[in-house]
Amino acid sequence: MVTNRVNDLEKAYFKVVGMYCSSCKSIIEKQLKGERGIRRIDVDFMTNSVILKFDPSIMTKEEIKDRLEKSGYNFIRIAS
Repeated sequence: MVTNRVNDLEKAYFKVVGMYCSSCKSIIEKQLKGERGIRRIDVDFMTNSVILKFDPSIMTKEEIKDRLEKSGYNFIRIAS
């Protein structure tokens, strides 16, 4: 997980282990959809990646990772 500050939002990048199809993508998106603090979710099953824009005053990167892992996948850092 790598982050970049953009105004008051931060961007977090995750590599997903075990995501192979559009159904997997939907499961991951639903896990964070409507979550307080998450402003944007981009899931790409072709690159096995998740990019999020979030408000760090509401939710931390570790809280995001914990919620993502409830979808049943493992998430690791993308090297910067």
